[in-house]
Amino acid sequence: MNGPNRTSGPSCLAFAAAIAATTVALSVPAFAAEPLPPAPSWTGFYVGLHGGWGWGTTKIQDEVFTPIFNPTVLKYDGPLAGAQAGFNWQMGNVVLGAEVDGSWAFVRGNSSRTAVLTATSRDNFGYRSLATGTGRVGYTMGQWLAYAKGGVAWADFDVTTGNVSALPVSYQRSLTGAVGGAGFEVAFLRNVSAKVEYNYFWLPVDQLRYANPNTISSLEHRIHVVKFGVNVRLGPDTFR
Repeated sequence: MNGPNRTSGPSCLAFAAAIAATTVALSVPAFAAEPLPPAPSWTGFYVGLHGGWGWGTTKIQDEVFTPIFNPTVLKYDGPLAGAQAGFNWQMGNVVLGAEVDGSWAFVRGNSSRTAVLTATSRDNFGYRSLATGTGRVGYTMGQWLAYAKGGVAWADFDVTTGNVSALPVSYQRSLTGAVGGAGFEVAFLRNVSAKVEYNYFWLPVDQLRYANPNTISSLEHRIHVVKFGVNVRLGPDTFR
């Protein structure tokens, strides 16, 4: 166990926005050094696949915990993979868009400290799937697109205890919250583009009731995700 993670939602979202701004700034010298080729159009529907890594914390607070355990911060990480689909609309150098994505996740951790979730157990916890529905706004320079995004997030969180006498033995919640992030994408091979992206998930405080001790804990979840993906734009071959 580790001490509480003090990272706030706004600071993580500010970090994500800084990624997009830095990407644009670093792109300027490269394109200024030589004549730019005809700019591709990002307008149209696209589909793609992604993989990546997620990590995060769940902060548990309960009035029956001793001070050393209250709050307790559980940490987890692991891989994820999935697909996305969306639409872009380009106006000059500005690109507006909307996207949905879903990931199968193995972002997990465990706790062996006694008196955290159950009195004598090793508790396994984490996420089995993640999904987002977001709006995007970006700035394109030639084949490069830097963007920020934000919208709705969904996560499937579960806890499985190692003590069959405790209740619940298995706990599962579908949590709906918010997501913000930033990334950049480069177009190549006609309608194909590759991207790297950071997402920060904020999920609402949840409650878990268990038997030993008989109490209700509040669970506060935070997730970070880095994704690498490939998109295929549907329609005319406008990426050169």
